[in-house]
Amino acid sequence: MSSGPFQRGTVVWHPAPFKQPPRERPFLILSDSSHPFHGSEYAVVGLTTTNRPPAIELASADWTAGCPGTDSYASPWYVFTIKHADIKRPKGALATSATDRVATAVGSMLGVP
Repeated sequence: MSSGPFQRGTVVWHPAPFKQPPRERPFLILSDSSHPFHGSEYAVVGLTTTNRPPAIELASADWTAGCPGTDSYASPWYVFTIKHADIKRPKGALATSATDRVATAVGSMLGVP
């Protein structure tokens, strides 16, 4: 695991909060250094291989590192915070445009025009 803070757009493995242990899933970090606890806590969305509309499809071109090699989707309704200390390992990273697309979908679900 990284000792330094993870950056916006990084995809990390973290224990899934609603799965019985020890099940991990990938999460996309949406917060940046303006988050009040950046480096120790991150705002994230869950990623999955299951397309559940209105999930955001992540094509292989959306990945700048660590492409999963299979269909991948961001779940904009699956939002919470995770602790840096609980991150198991980095999985990869998404391009800024893909991260922004997911963040816009999250905002839309929260009533941000």
